[in-house]
Amino acid sequence: MNAVLKKMVKGITVCYSEVFPDPDQNNDFFQLNYLGKLFLIADSYCMNTDCTCKEAVLNFVQAYPKEGRKADSFIIRLKLNGRGYKIHDRGRFSKREIQAIVMYFTADGTFLELFNERYNEMKEKAKEILN
Repeated sequence: MNAVLKKMVKGITVCYSEVFPDPDQNNDFFQLNYLGKLFLIADSYCMNTDCTCKEAVLNFVQAYPKEGRKADSFIIRLKLNGRGYKIHDRGRFSKREIQAIVMYFTADGTFLELFNERYNEMKEKAKEILN
């Protein structure tokens, strides 16, 4: 938990799996298969108890089936009210590719609901850590 506390103090978002690790490591990352490309997605949240940002930082890492190829990634900050996102790092992806991937990932609203639940869990854990 020391690493989490250090990130909290620095104002850095913290990955959900760092705070709530899955002992089987089956649910540490989300998986998305988009047009034959496999993405692993890590979700991070602000743990500042005074902040009302209501956002999730999502790191999409493209997994390659062949060894020796470097994984490419992009990072977005997703508004948890469903009103869009901001690209923080495009990697080698175009804006249009990112838009299509994010649209596909969030189309049915299931993940948005889950991210809101996780956001609330992270804020509660932050309060617990600080008390």
